[in-house]
Amino acid sequence: MRFLEPEDPIALAALEYLLDRNATDITKLLEWLPSAQTRRDRLAILQRANSLMEELEYAVNRIAEVE
Repeated sequence: MRFLEPEDPIALAALEYLLDRNATDITKLLEWLPSAQTRRDRLAILQRANSLMEELEYAVNRIAEVE
C-alpha cells in the first residue's frame, strides 16, 4: 500500500508499462525458441530476450527510485 504519491507519477506509469510489455514480449520469444529452425534464429531470439531483460532490470531499478 502506497501512502504517498510517487515523485514522478508519469515516469512511474511509463516504467510499469515497460515492465508489463517487456515481460509479455520475453514470454512470447521464449515460446518461439523451441520451434526456431536454425542456430542463427535461436541466437537472434535469445539476444532479443536478453536485451529486453536488461530493460526490465533497468525499469525495476528506476521504479524503486521513483516510488
